[in-house]
Amino acid sequence: MRPAVGPDAVVDTGKKTTPPAQNDLDGATLFDILGNERRRACLYCLAEHGTALSVSTLGKQVARAVADAETDSDELYDSVYISLCQTHLPKLDAVGLVEYEQDRKRVCQGPRFDAIRDQFEAARTPREQAAESLRAETIVSVLTVAIGGAAVASPPTARTVLLSGLVGIHLFVLILGSASPFRSSD
Repeated sequence: MRPAVGPDAVVDTGKKTTPPAQNDLDGATLFDILGNERRRACLYCLAEHGTALSVSTLGKQVARAVADAETDSDELYDSVYISLCQTHLPKLDAVGLVEYEQDRKRVCQGPRFDAIRDQFEAARTPREQAAESLRAETIVSVLTVAIGGAAVASPPTARTVLLSGLVGIHLFVLILGSASPFRSSD
């Protein structure tokens, strides 16, 4: 009897492959998974969104994350989309980091996603953290100048209200900054 070849060779046994327990994600596996820029970008996007995404949406975001100035964005998107569907998402699904529904072209965080979540937060560079801080500081600075200028040019009763608002804005930003989950402890 000859073995079946081609599409008929695959038999659905009805068994679902389950990834090993979360703590079995060893360093070599993590190194292999995170060693690819597209897989890192894919996981980072899923960490940022926290919800299921279509592969198309994920592909656009990954393409944007890995693009350089010389790459045609349409060509890159096509390449990213195909590599996500054929290589990266099945590989991430096999280790339980994502749940990839091939038939619906949807992907979400898998049962072992928390194994890498801390690494994404720890991998945030001081430059990324400073950029977030700089954005808030820039907004507060612009508001300070605008409200301060309006307070100087306004009558005394309006000046009191404007300056009180300015103090409130600064307190709000201070509270928001101290509650940030990415705030460094150093």
